[in-house]
Amino acid sequence: MTLCARATAYSSSANLGPGYDVLALAHTAFQDRVEACIARAGGERRVEIVSVEGPEAERSGGAATAGRAVEELLGLAGVHARVELRVWKGIPPGRGLGSSGATAAAAVAAVSRLIGVEDASLLLEAAGRGEAVAAGQPHYDNVAASLQGGLVAVAPLSGRPVAARIPLRGDLHVALLVPEPYRVEGKTRLMRSVLPGSVPLQVAARNYGRSLLLVAAACSGSLRLLGEALMGDEIVEPARAPLIPCLEPVRRAALEAGAYGATISGAGPSIIAVAGSRLEAERAGRAMLEAYSGCGSARSIVAVPAPGALESVEVYG
Repeated sequence: MTLCARATAYSSSANLGPGYDVLALAHTAFQDRVEACIARAGGERRVEIVSVEGPEAERSGGAATAGRAVEELLGLAGVHARVELRVWKGIPPGRGLGSSGATAAAAVAAVSRLIGVEDASLLLEAAGRGEAVAAGQPHYDNVAASLQGGLVAVAPLSGRPVAARIPLRGDLHVALLVPEPYRVEGKTRLMRSVLPGSVPLQVAARNYGRSLLLVAAACSGSLRLLGEALMGDEIVEPARAPLIPCLEPVRRAALEAGAYGATISGAGPSIIAVAGSRLEAERAGRAMLEAYSGCGSARSIVAVPAPGALESVEVYG
């Protein structure tokens, strides 16, 4: 009998200002789903993507990150099996919303349940290696958020990536401004290429402090402080801002509409604003959309923190 599992992974916004490559928030704006079936246990390791469907299927690059992530998972776990994947793509790629990371996370979450692997660090490593197909190298922040859900911090320990979910208190809502259409080949590589190779120690220290303030604010429910810390990046956002259309007018509009803070979502071009209620987030989203009107087409979406792919797995067969 064929055994199958299905997992859902949500979009995410990485960095959140000063938390470059360290912090990310999973949110309900968009989602990917992956169905995995063990067609045959034993023998050679083989992963086949049977189908890719959904509104973003044509722009997903064949969902290659899902296949690579599962190959890495089987290798790291020492499991030999033939796995078939069916992918539903709902997260638009190239928008700074963790699209490739979510696909990898959903695939790893589904297959991990089928083969009985629960090592969180191993799952994160496999999904990150899969995401590297799209990004050029593993970036574990988006992957960790989509795997575990909510707000996460990720860093290497003893040579392996380790992620921890940060408790979120308060009625956190986010408004996302998502440019449409937008597609730049190699966008992640481009946005990394503009970053400084070194920064003064005191600048780095201030950024560390603000990222810790952001975490403390999330844990305490001080959303106003969270928003202020989110806008305190002195390293990455200033380097990328010239490449993000209308960042400053959109940010200003969000703040004037009542948002606590706004910054680039991941490598952009999407912009994320944080608010204390759905009503406030909707108001900020409308203001952001109006401010962006002179730069092109976009849509605004209100979302809340999302659960992780590991929480969503359904096994059947």
